[in-house]
Amino acid sequence: MHLFYRLLASHCALLLLGAGWVLPGSARAELPQRTAYALIVANNASLDLKQADLRYADDDGARYYELLAPQSQQAVLLSVLDAETQERHPGLAARTQPPTRAALLEALKGLNARMAADKAAGHLPVLYFIFTGHGQRGAAGEGSVSLLDGPFSRTDLYKQVIAPSTAGLLHLIVDACDSYFFVNSRGALPVGPALGSAVTQHLAARELERYPHVGVVLSTSKAQESHEWSAISAGVFSHQVRSALAGAADVNADGRVEYSELMAFIASASQGVEDVRGRLDIFARPPLLDRSAPLSDLAQKSGLGYLLIPEGLGGRMWVEDTRGVRLAEFHKERERALVLGLPSGRGYYLRTPGQEARFTVQQRREVVDAGGLPWTALSVASRGALEDAFRDHLFSVAFGPRFYSGYVASTGAAPVTLYPGPDLSP
Repeated sequence: MHLFYRLLASHCALLLLGAGWVLPGSARAELPQRTAYALIVANNASLDLKQADLRYADDDGARYYELLAPQSQQAVLLSVLDAETQERHPGLAARTQPPTRAALLEALKGLNARMAADKAAGHLPVLYFIFTGHGQRGAAGEGSVSLLDGPFSRTDLYKQVIAPSTAGLLHLIVDACDSYFFVNSRGALPVGPALGSAVTQHLAARELERYPHVGVVLSTSKAQESHEWSAISAGVFSHQVRSALAGAADVNADGRVEYSELMAFIASASQGVEDVRGRLDIFARPPLLDRSAPLSDLAQKSGLGYLLIPEGLGGRMWVEDTRGVRLAEFHKERERALVLGLPSGRGYYLRTPGQEARFTVQQRREVVDAGGLPWTALSVASRGALEDAFRDHLFSVAFGPRFYSGYVASTGAAPVTLYPGPDLSP
C-alpha cells in the first residue's frame, strides 16, 4: 500500500481525507466553520533619518502572503516590493498596495464587512493581522510601527484595528524593533493636567484583557532589535514563525499549530545561538477566549500541498523553492513524522547541511513522500560573524515532544495533547 494511504489508515492524530484533516474522536464537524482572512503590512522604509531602511521586510510580507493566501478567503498585502523581491515573486506587485494609513483602513473596512457576513452565516471568521518593518517607542513609552506616510501607534492599533474588528479570532503578529510596546504598555504615561481616572480608563481600553478574542505573537518582549538574515533574505523571527505555521511546530501531529507549540518551536530554534544579537526573546499569548485556538490549521481546505517527512529522516532541514525562497526550516527528530503545507504549482528542494532532494508539488492537497526522494550533494556558503552564528546554531536543537514537554512545564503554557506519531511500518 502506498505510504500515504498507510498514513491515512494509521492511528496517527493527523489524517488527510478528501474533505480535510480529521481528528479521531473529535467534534470538529460540530464546530462552526472557520473562514480565514489575512492583512499583511510590510514596510522597508524608516521614518527616522538616522535609522537605515530595512532590506527584507517586503520579502517577509511576500512570503507571509504566499503562505496564507491559499488558506484564506481573502488576503491583502500592503507593501512596496523592491526590484529584487518583485523578480523573486513575479506578478505579486500587481496585487499589492502601498502601506499607507488610508490603504490600511480601507483594507480593514472591506475585511470587516466580509467577516461580519460570515458571522451572520454562522461561521467563525479568523483574521491574521501581520506587520513587518520598523518599530519605535516614543517619549511617553508608547510604541508605534512605521507606515509609508507616518507612524501607526499603539493607540491606533487598538482604536482602528482591534476595537472595531468583526473577527471571531484575531491573530496579531508583529516583527519590528520594540514590538512589545506596540501592543503592551509598560510603565505609566505622564498624567500632566489630565484627570487620573481618565488616564486610567484610556490605558485600560488598550489592554489585551479587554479583547479576549485577540492573540499576539511579538518578535520581542522588551526593548530589543529584530534581526534580518541575508542568507535567506528574511527576518529571523518571521522566518521562524512561517516555518512553525507551515507545520514544523506541530508537535502532536494533529495538523494544528497552537500558540504553545509555536512558542516552544521558536525557543528550540534559537536555543543554540550563542551570539546575543541573534537570540529571540519573543512575547506570545493565545486568545483568552480560546487558549487552544490554532494559529495554523492544515486540516482546513486550502490550496496547499503537503510534504511528508517520515520517521527515519532527521536533523536540521529546510525547504527552498526553485526561486531560492526558503519557506520553512526546522530540526526534526528521527522518531516522528512531520507534515509541511506548501503552496502548490512549483518545484522545491528539501535540504540538509550536506544534501538536497528536489521535488514538485503540482496540485493542491497533493502529498509528496520525502522518504522516496533521491538525494545529491549540496554546498553552502555564508559570510559574517552573525551569519555564521545563524548558519551554525539556528535550529541546532531538535524540536519534538521531549523539548516541547520541558518547555511548557517551565513556562506554564497550556499544553497540547501529545499523540503518538504515524505508524509507517509496512
